[in-house]
Amino acid sequence: MKRVLFLLLAFLALLLLPGCQSGPVEIPEDLSQMEMFQRAQEAVDQERWEVGLQYYEEFIRRFPDDRGAIMEAEYEIAFIAYKQKDYDLSRRRFEAILATYEADQAGALPEWPRVLSERLIQVIDERTAPAES
Repeated sequence: MKRVLFLLLAFLALLLLPGCQSGPVEIPEDLSQMEMFQRAQEAVDQERWEVGLQYYEEFIRRFPDDRGAIMEAEYEIAFIAYKQKDYDLSRRRFEAILATYEADQAGALPEWPRVLSERLIQVIDERTAPAES
């Protein structure tokens, strides 16, 4: 009985392995903005960083006129770099977000990416500051 259970669990594990790979994904053309963000977030929640990045980058390509949503996708891309501890890249991306806000004359962008970008730059500075002797 134990052997049968072990073989069954091993078989199920083998079936799940292809789903854990994070190669290029084919993103259906008919996905809505909300569906793309949801799939990106699900990938990021599972630490499938490359898949999340693919969705956010494709989102930016497909919906270039939605400036607010683009800013949210840009923030998420910067946050993925932060989660991967690539502090140089994430800082540059957060700074680019802040520069976009400084240039935004219409004030039409959502506030949360600006606020969180400022905060995460502070956190990055704290984490990368040389230790005092």
